[in-house]
Amino acid sequence: MKFSFKPIFLAGLLCLGFFSAHNLSAGNVMVTLRVNMSLAYPANNVYVGSDWAGWELSKFQKLTDNNNDSIFEITLFLPSGASYNYRYTTSNTNWGGFESLGGTPCGAGPNHEDRNLVVPQTNSVLDVVCFNSCMNCGETPNTMLQLSVDMNGRTVSANGVHVAGSFNGWNPSTLSMTDENADNVYEITIPVIPNLDYEYNFLNGNTLADAEVVFGICEFRSKRRISVQDENLTADPVMFGSCNATGAPITDIKIACIGNSITEGGAGNHVNSWPIQLRDLLGEGYYTENLGVSGTTMLKTGDSPWWNKPQYNYTYSLEPDMVVIKLGTNDSKGGNWNAAKFKADYISMITEFRAMPSHPVIYMATPAKAYSSAYNISDQVIFSQIIPIMHEIAFEQGVHLIDFYNPTWNMQANFPDGIHPNAEGLHVIAQKAKENILRAKPVVTVSEASADTAQNKLYQWFRNDVPLADSHRRSMKVTENGNYKVAVRMSNYSNDVFVSEPFAVTIPQGSNHTYLTVDYNVMIGLGQNLNQPVLIYPNPATSTIRIENAGNSDLVIFNNTGKIVMEKKQIEKDQTLNISGLSNGIYHIKLSKGETSLSRQLIVQNQK
Repeated sequence: MKFSFKPIFLAGLLCLGFFSAHNLSAGNVMVTLRVNMSLAYPANNVYVGSDWAGWELSKFQKLTDNNNDSIFEITLFLPSGASYNYRYTTSNTNWGGFESLGGTPCGAGPNHEDRNLVVPQTNSVLDVVCFNSCMNCGETPNTMLQLSVDMNGRTVSANGVHVAGSFNGWNPSTLSMTDENADNVYEITIPVIPNLDYEYNFLNGNTLADAEVVFGICEFRSKRRISVQDENLTADPVMFGSCNATGAPITDIKIACIGNSITEGGAGNHVNSWPIQLRDLLGEGYYTENLGVSGTTMLKTGDSPWWNKPQYNYTYSLEPDMVVIKLGTNDSKGGNWNAAKFKADYISMITEFRAMPSHPVIYMATPAKAYSSAYNISDQVIFSQIIPIMHEIAFEQGVHLIDFYNPTWNMQANFPDGIHPNAEGLHVIAQKAKENILRAKPVVTVSEASADTAQNKLYQWFRNDVPLADSHRRSMKVTENGNYKVAVRMSNYSNDVFVSEPFAVTIPQGSNHTYLTVDYNVMIGLGQNLNQPVLIYPNPATSTIRIENAGNSDLVIFNNTGKIVMEKKQIEKDQTLNISGLSNGIYHIKLSKGETSLSRQLIVQNQK
């Protein structure tokens, strides 16, 4: 980024009394930063976060606006010639207030979200820049932006429909939208400055309290965001409070991704967040919602509990089919951490979500590795306390556990501030989530006798969802009827835990027991390759299915009567199959290669 520098005089500032001998040492110069907040979300406090402060929230420096002109300033002492990345923010307690320069000409840093400063050789004052912009806010708007919001299904306020955003200082009453053709779709065209990113919300009324709460792929910190280039832009119509263009119900498998800033998108990397990348990786048939909130904790007594955020209630309204919970990083902070409360609160969240009408499948996810103690986060607490407690919960509650810690090991280069992964790091997390969600689960079968006798902490059996004492073997002697399942930890070197589907047991007449055995090799797939499990998705499917990591296998699909409806020899490693000729119903897929085979159930639905 290029800055214009204006000389300033030391004598005029010495009277302020904030120069130490260190600050005035040879090689240090005074640099004044200035940011115009007139188009930003109303804020009384403005800070700068930076390399020179180690990106630690508590060390962010506060700017001042002494003449109330919305231009905030700070004078710093920095070594001449040094290069720093920095950003302005409205908070020094969480990451939710940061500006983002992604997609702008001056975007710098690992995610192109920062500003860059090469400290000049003389005392200087930087040009004023607009918050979220490379330029000042005083330029004349000359590009037209058209916005539309569908209010069908809602009672429109007597005060009308408005839009407020960074383009009008978040004034809730000045931009009134109209519905000229009475189709309940409200529109407005407004002049904006080109080559800027804008944040905004629609309002069913004319106060900020009437603003929508929006989640999903279009959301950025509960607001909408749009990038305006040099040409006039007409945004796609959207439903009020939704990223969708229509109010039609979502028929895809819905996955609620719960978490902190790493889920929300790292340090301003929302567009590359792992929930959004996960949606792309899963493809047709899956829908993900990013419900991450920066700085949040699992602990209800933490400094920012996720429980208290709007995303908590939204999870219920979404009626998800799956929930992935990635909390724990901020719980490791010294002022937050409490092992007993963490476990109790985690179990409470699992219990609540399981009781939802949609009865979602729950996945816990370990925190990623932390490479810095920034923000008071402790990798030692994460590794030695939080992750072991999550193992306990998985084996006590029968919940899947996804290991995000080991895949992010030795990836420090992909964690620019030591805590938040860049786009590549977030991709690793998304890929791991995809593999665990799609991987075949352990299969429980009846056996003639116990397959082993040695206790092994890699197994935990359940009867009617209650963990059974001393049941840590691959095989289980069953003396009571009921629904049995087993949690399997892949190895002592992996944090992954997979849980089988319940298996109904009826003791054979004339006997007082039977044996159950878990076959977990199907989790690994053909070739027994732990790192490349066989994946078959989506399921349920409509017109196509995708099969990965099953190269050179023979495929057979049976209907529910055992009739072969599709057969294919020597399939490719990654192959898409057209199943549009199959009727709605339950099918069985069998993949064979040599003496190794894998069977899956497939549901076909929504066929026309």
